[in-house]
Amino acid sequence: MSPNNAGTQTLKPVMCLRPPNDIMFEESFWDELAGAGIKEIALQWLCLLDEPSNKDEGNIYPQPEDGHPRGLTAMGGERVKRVPTAAFDPTPEYYEGLSWQPPTMPAHLASQSERVSDALDIAKSKGFTIYVVDDKGYFLHGGFGSGKLDTTRRSPSFTDPEMPAMTVARARDTAKHFPQVTGLLLDGPDFKWEIKPGHRDDLWVEQIDTPENRDFASREGFDFQNVLDGREHFKDFLHGFNPDFARKFAANAPGALASHDWWRDHPKFTEWYSFKQAAVEWSVSSSYRGVKEHLPHVQVGNSSRLPFAEPLTGHNTVRKQAFIDFQQPKQYWWSGGVAGFRGTIVNWVDTLVDWNPGIDHELASELFGAVFDYPLAASYPVSDYDGEATDEWFSTAVRDQTAKMISNSSGVDRYMPWVGLEHFGSNWLTPSELDRLLGEMQSQGATRYCYFIYNSMAPQIWDVIRKYSQGTN
Repeated sequence: MSPNNAGTQTLKPVMCLRPPNDIMFEESFWDELAGAGIKEIALQWLCLLDEPSNKDEGNIYPQPEDGHPRGLTAMGGERVKRVPTAAFDPTPEYYEGLSWQPPTMPAHLASQSERVSDALDIAKSKGFTIYVVDDKGYFLHGGFGSGKLDTTRRSPSFTDPEMPAMTVARARDTAKHFPQVTGLLLDGPDFKWEIKPGHRDDLWVEQIDTPENRDFASREGFDFQNVLDGREHFKDFLHGFNPDFARKFAANAPGALASHDWWRDHPKFTEWYSFKQAAVEWSVSSSYRGVKEHLPHVQVGNSSRLPFAEPLTGHNTVRKQAFIDFQQPKQYWWSGGVAGFRGTIVNWVDTLVDWNPGIDHELASELFGAVFDYPLAASYPVSDYDGEATDEWFSTAVRDQTAKMISNSSGVDRYMPWVGLEHFGSNWLTPSELDRLLGEMQSQGATRYCYFIYNSMAPQIWDVIRKYSQGTN
């Protein structure tokens, strides 16, 4: 079914919010969302904002990309520098046996914490469901549970047994201090997926040879040298495409790099692939089961990247159905920045051309589409991905990846993808692109998604969101 023949069911966002918290204090904010048919929110950064003690401390709020009038009004019409800090004092018994010290709330911010709780009470009285977001269990500035861990002595690692234990402790503490919260969104963790040299998500820049990863490999029975060798073999593999081999591999191994079976069965890559999957599954399942032990009523979701990138990142959403309440693959289709998959595809194609003399952009694009089982749109070549997408691209690439997301999630009832327009200076999705993305999701039966974020919403984007949340499209 195409977006033009979309069903009439509503498609509602779980609206993601971040500080300044003052944006939530007015009852009119909740009425605005409710009036658009929206009854779920996600607190991306559950933290309080404190005055900096020196000029080098803190962040600008609202953040530079956040231009929502409510945010600016809440701060008196001007952006200000503030330090994110804990929204509550920790409950000591929840952290017994952990070496990480949970962040504490400055005493003078107690009234601000009470105001946040009062705002969430308003939300609950109006029928809202409230989620909090955990940024990979790391609890850095503004992360879930708020505040900042001291990382000067030790770097966070999701294979460290204390990280999911801290996630559970922070979830319990958050639910104790903010009982209005009944959902937890686990953002990641992921292994990297980019191949552009030096990119933030370059999989060879990623620090994989760490004591925590070696310890995890030993516990789980992996030969860690084979893990490291597999990653290097993959770089050699990607440097080995001449035009003839590129065409043969595309024809003989369609969908190979998007296939969990291909990675698992390849003798050079199986240990690397299997280690990543085991690490991600251990982290997510440990967090999930720990939260459910103490907070069985809390619903837990987990994010992942687009289906074609799953094997690279360590996620297997079909397997994760056994230990997660709903899946949150990321419909992040922006370009020219971090974690946007039009940009990722451009980076892959450009890098394959750079690494393989004789491969031009057309052949590299065909190779990428074939090995990742990603349908290319003739009207929208990869070389045009920095510009407005054509309708054909939505009915090919976006339709394909959305269908795989829903299937891997075990149906629309367990599918709540992230939808975002930009990140870290990227090219933004346009209102028209968001409209067609939501239209495609709706046509496949999706009923909700997590929108990133309210604070940066322009009026035209709000109009698109309301069209689907109110069922007026």
